[in-house]
Amino acid sequence: MHKRSHVAILLACFVLTGVSFVSFLPVAGKRALHTEGRLHAGLHFVVFSVVGFVVFRAARSRAARIAAFAGAVLFGLAIEVGEHLVYRGDMEWKDVLVDTIGVVVGTLLAMVSAPRQSV
Repeated sequence: MHKRSHVAILLACFVLTGVSFVSFLPVAGKRALHTEGRLHAGLHFVVFSVVGFVVFRAARSRAARIAAFAGAVLFGLAIEVGEHLVYRGDMEWKDVLVDTIGVVVGTLLAMVSAPRQSV
């Protein structure tokens, strides 16, 4: 495995852990980080674009990239279901949609910026 692969995997683990941690902060902490209010949807988009980008870059094969993409989308859904259960609020389907769009954009950015592999 190349050093670049190790870095991508570590970055993916860091990003996924960070998103999980921030998602389940107490409500006051979430407000301080603007996870509510006018920046809410934009932050979801940016964060899940990063998620899509790093999981694509961490995967080495086509099958792993497909699984990473599906996993990133399911991760967004799982976060929203978890928040719904923990905070007893409404299920935020708009967030699931924005998360999914972010994963798609991040994946596309990773695809077009990926270094070419020699044959």
